[in-house]
Amino acid sequence: MVIAKPEWFKKRNRKGFWSYELPWQGTLYMICTLSLIFVGMLLPQNLLNSVLITVLFLFLFMDGIIANVKSLDEREQMQYSISMRNTAWGMIIALVVLLVVSSSFNIDQLDLYRSIFVAVFAGGIIGIITRYKLQRNG
Repeated sequence: MVIAKPEWFKKRNRKGFWSYELPWQGTLYMICTLSLIFVGMLLPQNLLNSVLITVLFLFLFMDGIIANVKSLDEREQMQYSISMRNTAWGMIIALVVLLVVSSSFNIDQLDLYRSIFVAVFAGGIIGIITRYKLQRNG
């Protein structure tokens, strides 16, 4: 944690799954971090710009994630850990299934990038469902 602070990501209202009422500092931090994607699209496309924008985005994004996790209480950290575990397993299983199916049926159109995108999407859905169920039951 270098730039972001945990108090920037403490939710004011903890009712409901989608109610992320962040303080203005956390909201501004996330907007600035996500705006790097659009800045990268506006800059000339060369290797140096792409690498610099990607590294800066990943650094700020991971710094925000670490600060967000540190702002959670013990129960929320446990729910987050379970959700991330299920997300990782879902992504692994989806990627293996997609690669086995594409190699078995000799499908050339299903390239690696699409497989990774589908696996990340499946993992994200599994993570959202896990967090929803854990928050509803706990």
